[in-house]
Amino acid sequence: MTSIKKHRRKNLQYSDPGKILELVMNLNDDSTSQLQIKINTYLKEECEAETVFLIIVHDEEAWIESIGYATLSRRQRICLTQKLYDVLQNGEQYDLLANFGADFQDIVSPYVSKDIKKRILMLSIGDKPLSVIVCVVAPKLLEENAVHLLSECFLFAWPVLKKAIQLDYECALKQKCQQLLRVARRLFTQVASLDTLLQIAMEQAKLLTRAEYCSVMLVDMDRMELVKNTSRTQTDDSVTENRFPMNKGIAGQVIKSGNLINCKNAKEHPAYDPTIDSVPGVDCKAILSFPIREQTGILGVGQLINKIGDPYFDAMDEEMALAFSIYCGVCIMHSVIYQKIQEAHVRNALANELVMYHMKVTDSEIARVLECKAPHNHPHLTSLHFSIRALPLRELPCYTYRMFCDLGFDKKFNIKPHKLVQFILYVKKGYRDVPYHSWLHAFNVAQWAYAAIINYKLISHGYYTDLQALMYLIAALVHDMDHRGTTNSFQIQGQTTLAALYSSEGSVMERHHLAQAMCVLNTEGCDILESLPRRDYDRALMLLRDYILATDLANYFKNLNEYKVISFDFQKGNRVHISALHSLLMNAADLSDQLKDWGNVKKTAAAVLTEFFKQGDEEKNRGDLPVLIMDREKCFIPDLEVQFLSTTCVPLFNILGRILPKAQPCEKIIENHLERWDAAKPIFAEVPIAAGLSVLVSPELDDLIEQQLKEKERQRLEEMTDEIAN
Repeated sequence: MTSIKKHRRKNLQYSDPGKILELVMNLNDDSTSQLQIKINTYLKEECEAETVFLIIVHDEEAWIESIGYATLSRRQRICLTQKLYDVLQNGEQYDLLANFGADFQDIVSPYVSKDIKKRILMLSIGDKPLSVIVCVVAPKLLEENAVHLLSECFLFAWPVLKKAIQLDYECALKQKCQQLLRVARRLFTQVASLDTLLQIAMEQAKLLTRAEYCSVMLVDMDRMELVKNTSRTQTDDSVTENRFPMNKGIAGQVIKSGNLINCKNAKEHPAYDPTIDSVPGVDCKAILSFPIREQTGILGVGQLINKIGDPYFDAMDEEMALAFSIYCGVCIMHSVIYQKIQEAHVRNALANELVMYHMKVTDSEIARVLECKAPHNHPHLTSLHFSIRALPLRELPCYTYRMFCDLGFDKKFNIKPHKLVQFILYVKKGYRDVPYHSWLHAFNVAQWAYAAIINYKLISHGYYTDLQALMYLIAALVHDMDHRGTTNSFQIQGQTTLAALYSSEGSVMERHHLAQAMCVLNTEGCDILESLPRRDYDRALMLLRDYILATDLANYFKNLNEYKVISFDFQKGNRVHISALHSLLMNAADLSDQLKDWGNVKKTAAAVLTEFFKQGDEEKNRGDLPVLIMDREKCFIPDLEVQFLSTTCVPLFNILGRILPKAQPCEKIIENHLERWDAAKPIFAEVPIAAGLSVLVSPELDDLIEQQLKEKERQRLEEMTDEIAN
């Protein structure tokens, strides 16, 4: 059987049901103040009172919006005195108007007669967090009957009024949140200057909460002090700074507790100290003090002093202040970080300026190259196997200039001779005096790139565009700028500055070389790419990046299998295939020392090993264990060279030979060097491993290797003879 819930009927004993019904039907306004006026009017007539008004109480706050028939110009807040607390607790109370606080009398007095001995009947309706105190001034109706009449009225009116008050609160909250977002947006646009940010933050906090004054105190952790910046007025741009102990005043209490403090009567707070919690010449009545924090902790304290038009800051002000403090804290941290980044940029610019100053190329140096009378026409300059040691070191810049001109890059790209020479000389000075990765190596790589463009007809056969060929030659020249004679792993393991800058991207040294090259290209008088259209200029820089990063052998080995696949079906029209060829040609140029005669190969090995062993010594000094090839006491040189040629150079030139048939002889040269290194093994085995470098540079080594080769050849012939005889 279905049970039907019976509702108890609400009986009216003191009120006219018709009037109550009419009142309830008229309570259809969205405005809380208009609803109150209708209720006030009804109660005034029924109680025969001089006037009626409602005190709305929300949590610990109280305010009056309407008195009698009149709507106040704005919501007037009053302090919740003990008298009002008693009404909320006991339900009803009577008192004289003269016994109320000054703030209460100031609001009510204009709407009643001058007689301050008027009695006020007060009745509380509702419950926490929202309630209302009905105030009936000088009712002629018996007070007992008036209480019953009020209770019956609000039995019907309170649900409507309560919903309206809640709606007003939600609308006000929405408006405040929108205002807060606008404030946050403005703050985030001012991170460039911390002083400006703090100034704007104070002004925006005042506007957000309608405070008279605002101050922001930041924590100085080095000195364990609060630094206070105070702005008196919106038009006053001056900011005064004062320092205080971190435990002083209400601000100190906020720092200590990490909680917001809302003092409705600031001077009565036990921690109040006017030197830090107030502004000179200002009567501090109310303070809203809140922490400014971010993830790492409290950055400072914000203080709002005296709310305009109200005796204190309310709960919504507290919510806005806390939300504002989070945005403010984030902005302050961003500003501090931004300033540190700016300072780092300035220091970096100064450091670059200092480096470029010491790299500075004089007009006389440029003139010496441009006016050089030497022929610079070595007959083998265009050979892929040319030994650059045949050229005088002082003339290498002249030969570099000639390579650009021989390929017609100066005219095709409108590169002025003065700029080209200055660029070349700056690059030369950008190389350190290290055993192998020096200016000599850079010139060698550039010469091979120059020779490859000519011998393999890379431009005319469509393997390179003019722009790609230009960047190939430039990349060859700059690809090892500012090399320190150490490997990428050395930088990463040693947690060096370069590793900190580039390790997340990989190819630490190569990215540093690229950065140095860009620094030179951006130097006034060295901008040889300035005449390029914007699109070509951007493309040129991307090519430079790709070509330099290709010289990292880690990238070469990572892509080796892909290169092999491409080489068996190479297609000029395929961008991926062309990009792979360009990377291979960069590797070939970088390793082109292995295509020279045996004497040059030995010298190159000695220079490389000198760098390796020096790095190994440094690793030992810092407590690290160097890899085998870096340890002069463990590295057996012939094995290292055989491994390097077999695993790196042979596959490289084998792949290159399949794509470019004219490059096939390179592999045969590598195989000849392999044969000599293999023949050198017994010679190096006769001395301690640590003496291997001395053996490598000894003049007798070639004769001993020849003897080993002849002996091997003799043994081979004997074996062949024996096979034939058998």
